[in-house]
Amino acid sequence: LWERMFRDTIGFGRKGMAIEALSAIDVALWDIMGKDTGQPVYNLLGGRTRTRIQAYASRLYANADLDLLASEARLYVDQGFTAMKQRFAFGPRDGLAGMRRNMELVKTVRDAVGPDIEVAADAFMGWDAPYAIRMIRMLEDAGLHLSWVEEPVIPDDLSGYAQIRAAVDTRISGGEHEFTRYGFRQLIDQQAVDIVQFDVTRCGGITEARKICSLASVYGLPVI
Repeated sequence: LWERMFRDTIGFGRKGMAIEALSAIDVALWDIMGKDTGQPVYNLLGGRTRTRIQAYASRLYANADLDLLASEARLYVDQGFTAMKQRFAFGPRDGLAGMRRNMELVKTVRDAVGPDIEVAADAFMGWDAPYAIRMIRMLEDAGLHLSWVEEPVIPDDLSGYAQIRAAVDTRISGGEHEFTRYGFRQLIDQQAVDIVQFDVTRCGGITEARKICSLASVYGLPVI
């Protein structure tokens, strides 16, 4: 069914909305199989392999009130999270002042949660490669080390991803706006990311996500 849907949409949907619709149908089909067999989907995927996994709080949107941002970060620690992801708010058009503001955002969260909590940050495709390299190096030079920086540039700029990854020590993640194993093969072949980070509702559903995970494992890349 997956292959039939994909091949029927190649003419107008190798990426984007058609693959997102395919993803929704695929997830629903896995749910139907689970209901029909009386099994949770994780059993259909091979069974549970662990009893606990690390989850990260994914919010911490940029707030002009840094005290509120710090309070939100401490709330997640109190709830038991050992990792969290925040959002950058400023990009190339904001200049050096914006870069300093980005640093303030990261420093606020780091100071609030202490040294033992993992902190990552999401640029949501808002930067270009030269800006991303400068911004990440500024954070590194200030001792504000992030677990990863997510989607620093638009997903089509694979060479930009590769430039950034080669120029900084911080891990680079991407793939949330990539589609199918074919798109992820390009992402990996060009050494664009340290972390493969797909969205099951975009990449082609659970069926395709399994293949992407297998592809990443060949290259020793972690998947989120």
